[in-house]
Formats: sequence, structure tokens, C-alpha cells
Amino acid sequence: MTVESLEIEKFIVKHLCLQPSNTEDTSCCVFSVSECLKPIDAVKLNFHLVILCAAGKGEVVVGHHNFLIESNTVSIIPTSTVFSIRQISKDFDACFLLFKPDFVKNGFVKSEIMEELLYINPDYPPIFGLNQEEFNDTYYKFKKIKQEIESHSAFCLDVSRLYVLQILYDYNRVCELCLLNSDKSINRQYQVMYEFRKSVDTHFHQLKSVKEYADLMCLSPKYVSECVKNQTGLSALTLIQNRIMLEAELLLKYSQLSIKCISDQLGFASTSAFSRFFKGIKGMSPVHYQNKQEN
Repeated sequence: MTVESLEIEKFIVKHLCLQPSNTEDTSCCVFSVSECLKPIDAVKLNFHLVILCAAGKGEVVVGHHNFLIESNTVSIIPTSTVFSIRQISKDFDACFLLFKPDFVKNGFVKSEIMEELLYINPDYPPIFGLNQEEFNDTYYKFKKIKQEIESHSAFCLDVSRLYVLQILYDYNRVCELCLLNSDKSINRQYQVMYEFRKSVDTHFHQLKSVKEYADLMCLSPKYVSECVKNQTGLSALTLIQNRIMLEAELLLKYSQLSIKCISDQLGFASTSAFSRFFKGIKGMSPVHYQNKQEN
């Protein structure tokens, strides 16, 4: 099965069954979604999607995570991630906030802070429960974004952008990604870990060792490993291998590429090297894994 890559406009038309006007700005938009939502199978979103669920439930797949979204939960689906939702209950009621990556990067906040806010840890399912006060506050922000955008008044996009930033900050607070009250040494370790993970996301096709990433960051491999281990509980090498495996599994499951093409795309010296790597972690060969997905 091939994964379709969707821009906001196409997603609105195809899955929300709405037709934006030619003059409508879709860089950021909010929609109320109820039982009319149809199942969505394996699409790659070229935008960020925030789902605030008020009632009902649905089974969501994001990357390699499978979880249930239900009342009083918020979920952020990061851009360029394979996403699907199915088993939607008849009483499903939610708000969808869609925004393009560049929307929140225009002004206000330094780009590196924005990148941090938009970083969604791939090791955990991106969903969190909210108490009633938190839910009401988030719902209010969704409504204000919708009102501002539909008003077409002066500064409506700027005001909407501020509300989106508030939602992202709230989400990061729930995720405990913002270490605002930590001492400087912990903050520095967090920064190193975050920079390492960003580098892995960018260079995992080419770089396979901790030393290569440490050299890229102008730090010692020992220090990088220490920061990553202290902040995540996992070794730096494990994070590199997990990122490669995530991409490998997605390509094997959803693309029509041969094992050799996937091996080349992931930067392995040979197909046999890729097969040894995959089997050492997954316990089965890439061919076996691919065949299991087809059956």
C-alpha cells in the first residue's frame, strides 16, 4: 500500500468534505468534526494536526504508535508522519486544528524555540488526557482561532498564531518537554539531547554512529551519550537505531520499493548489511517483515 502525502487543502476536501474558496487562507484553520468523519487510512500529513476530543472515541495510528483518542484528550500529529484514524464511534465529537509548519515560525518567537515546541517525541504516543479546566481552556483557544480566521479582520492571523503558540506551550508543559524550572546544568543537557535528536532526524540516512553526530555538534561522544542517557533513559546509539528502524518499517510496510532500494535509501553499504541490522533489532529479516504486512 502506498501512503498518500496530503497538503491542508487536499485533506480538507477529501476527508472533511469541505471546499475552501480560492481566497481562503488555509495556513491555519479549525473545524468541528463529529460523527460525519469517515475513517482515514495511512496518509502522510504535510502539516500539523491537533485533535481536541470532546466526546466519543477513535483508534489512531501515528507512526508506529497505536492508541485511542477519546473525550478530554488532546493529540498533536506532527508533520510528515503516517497517520490514520478508524473505528470512530457514532458519538465522536472533536475539534481539528490544522496549521502549516511555517505558520507559527513567522515572527514572535525565535526559530530554535519554535522547533523545540513543534518537536514531538517519537518514542511516545502523542496523546494526553486533560482535566476539565484544561480542556475548557484549550477549547476556548480553538474557538478563538476559528473566530479570528473567519473574521478576516486586521491582525487576525497574528492573533491566531498567538493562540496556536499557547496551545503548543500548554502541550509541551503536559509532555514535560519544557524544563523551565530546571537548573542550568540540566537545561544544558536537555539542549544537547534535543540537538542530538534533531540531528538524528536530519542525518539518519547517512550517519550511523554516536561519534559522527558528536563531531557534527563539536562535542565529545562521551558527553553526548551522557546527556542523552540522562534525559531519555536510552543510549544515544539506541536512539539512532530506533530512528533508522522506524523509517525502515514504514518503507517496508507502505512503499513499493525493493529491499535493495530501501537499503540504499537508508545509507547501508549493502543489502546484506541492512538485513543484518534489521534482523538484529526486529528478530526477522526485512523480506519476512514485508511479507507479513502483505498477508
